[in-house]
Amino acid sequence: MVNLENGKNRKSFMRISRNNKGFTLVELMITIAVAVILVTVAIPSFRELIARNDLVTVTNAWVSAINTARAEAVKLNQPVVLCGEDKVPTSGLGAGCDTSVAGEVRYLPRDGGSEEALYEAVVDSVSSPLAVASSATVRFRGDGIGYPGDNLGSPYDTPNGGDPAVVVLCSSAFSTDNARSVQLIAGSTVQVATQTLASCP
Repeated sequence: MVNLENGKNRKSFMRISRNNKGFTLVELMITIAVAVILVTVAIPSFRELIARNDLVTVTNAWVSAINTARAEAVKLNQPVVLCGEDKVPTSGLGAGCDTSVAGEVRYLPRDGGSEEALYEAVVDSVSSPLAVASSATVRFRGDGIGYPGDNLGSPYDTPNGGDPAVVVLCSSAFSTDNARSVQLIAGSTVQVATQTLASCP
């Protein structure tokens, strides 16, 4: 009686074992082929998404540098400079502004000494495929109004006054809407415009 039940249990166990085979080699190969196709399609889109996010992040850092320069000029009630690569002015607080320190915010302490940085150069966070197409030096006075370099005659005005964008950033990772132009209007209002550049340096 006991042996008969054990025999039945063995037969049912063998049936279960035979039906539970897992994946066949063909099924596994089809699954891998589908996964490869999905990854091949997704990677370029994912790379472009990352490049666009990097462009927006660096653009926001430049906007923050402009706002910091303006706020510090008002707080300190003295000139504060946002460096650009245009090397203007060649003397005074903006002396030494060039490509290597573009986006740096600096001022001269009242007690004398050399200039001090209030905001690190934004250009340090720019890496391929991102590039700085152009950047300009802006000098903010104690009233918070920005002027082009040492020219204190008329406020910095990108769209109306003919001044260049404070910075133009671009990415070579995509071809349309691949640039951001950070503009200063009437020396105080920051505006970001999307552009398409045929070539990104």
